[in-house]
Parts: sequence; structure tokens; C-alpha cells
Amino acid sequence: MRIVRLLPAWDETQPRVRAAMFELGLMVSLFSLYFVTRGIAAGRAYDAFQNAFLVMRLESALGLAIEQQLQRIVLATPVLVTLLNGIYAFTHLWTVLLFGTWAFFRVPDRYREVRATFLAILGAGLLSYTLFPLAPPRFFPWRGFVDTLALMRGVNYDHPGIATLYNPFAAMPSLHVAFAVFVCLGLFRLSGNRLLHGVGMLYAALMTLAVIGTGNHYVLDCLAGTALAAAAWTIVPRLLGRSAREAIPLPAVAVARSRFGQDRS
Repeated sequence: MRIVRLLPAWDETQPRVRAAMFELGLMVSLFSLYFVTRGIAAGRAYDAFQNAFLVMRLESALGLAIEQQLQRIVLATPVLVTLLNGIYAFTHLWTVLLFGTWAFFRVPDRYREVRATFLAILGAGLLSYTLFPLAPPRFFPWRGFVDTLALMRGVNYDHPGIATLYNPFAAMPSLHVAFAVFVCLGLFRLSGNRLLHGVGMLYAALMTLAVIGTGNHYVLDCLAGTALAAAAWTIVPRLLGRSAREAIPLPAVAVARSRFGQDRS
């Protein structure tokens, strides 16, 4: 009897589960598009290195060139190096998927703006990589930068088997930071739970530390990623709200069609 009673409830949840699986597949596909962008910058290594020199000069002028000092602090603690390597290499995708799944089930009425905001950040990032290829700090060991992923014999993004699956010059903005801030701001917007707020801020801070400490991004990349996420969360929900207000309600459309049909008859 208990099984029979549970069957209708399961039948009611099936459409939602299918929708969740579709959204999960969509997110994974979009992340695959994000990673498989090496062809975008193919043959633009010269531009990427010239842009890197420009960024380093700009950071020096602004007093933001702290990457090497930060790396020295990180390298002095092997446990911290391992932690930051793991955060950079393995949490980027899963944190966004976890946040998207949470939003889909906990605040389904707001999920549309979550997805649209994510797409806006991803699209802006890929466009920036096309227009402004940038060689990351780890490409400049003679300037004192260290590739900690290769140093610790972990994930080496320059290995031929991996390098074909990502764009080595996709540094500006840092989408690792942008998506971490996206999750952080999303938790603030969609939840009143202070614990979740704290988790979001901690993760965004750790990811920022990780991308700089591992030699994969400049400070300006992180600032650009933060600004991109903040702008997306500010603009996209407003655009969605405006489009919803300007749309003709379905009942009004039905009434208009009914009257139009009566007038023609």
C-alpha cells in the first residue's frame, strides 16, 4: 500500500527531474564550449604575449602587481599550494553546477534569471578571449612566475593531451573568478541564509587567491571577472523583468483573438 501511495508522488516529480537533467546537460555542454576554445586563439600567440606585457605594465603603474609576492607566500606552504591547485583545477565546474541545481529546486521561479546571468557571463568571457588573447603569468618563468600545477605534478594544462582542449590564452577576464562571484552574489540574491552567504564569500575569496597563487591569472583578470559577474547580476535580471512586463499576458492575447474572430464573422 505504501508503494502504491508513493507512485503518484513519483509521477508528479518525473517532469521536474527530467527538466533538471536537461538543465544539467545544458550546463555541462556550455562548460565544454567554454573549455574547448583553443581554436579561437590559434595562431595569436604573439598578440597574447604582447597583451601580457601591456597588462603587466598597467598593473605596475596602478600598483597592482602583487602576483609574485603572493606566489612567494603560497609557495612557502606546500599544503596551501596543494589546496589552491585543487580549488583551481577541480571546483570550477562543479560549484556552478551545484549552485544551478540548488537554484532549480529551491527557487524555481528565479532559475530563469540564474541561467540567463550565467550565459551572459560565459558569452562575454568568450568574446573577450577572442578580442583580447592574453598569456597568463605562468608563461613567464624568467620573470619569476611559477606554474604551481606543473610544479606539484598535478594537472599540467600545457601537457599536449590537455592543451588541445582549452584555450591557453583565455586569461582576461578570469572566468574562474567570474563564476565564483556569480555563485556568491547569487546566494545573496536568492537566499537569506547567512551561512550560505558566508560560504559564497569564502569560495569567491579562495578562488581569487587560487587563480593568482597558481600563476594562472593577473590581478586585473580577477578584477575584470568580478566586475563582469556583478554587472551581469545587475543588468540581466532587470532586462528579464522588463521583457516580462512588456509581454502581452496570455489571457489578453486570447481575448484579442476572440474579438478579432468575432469582428471578422
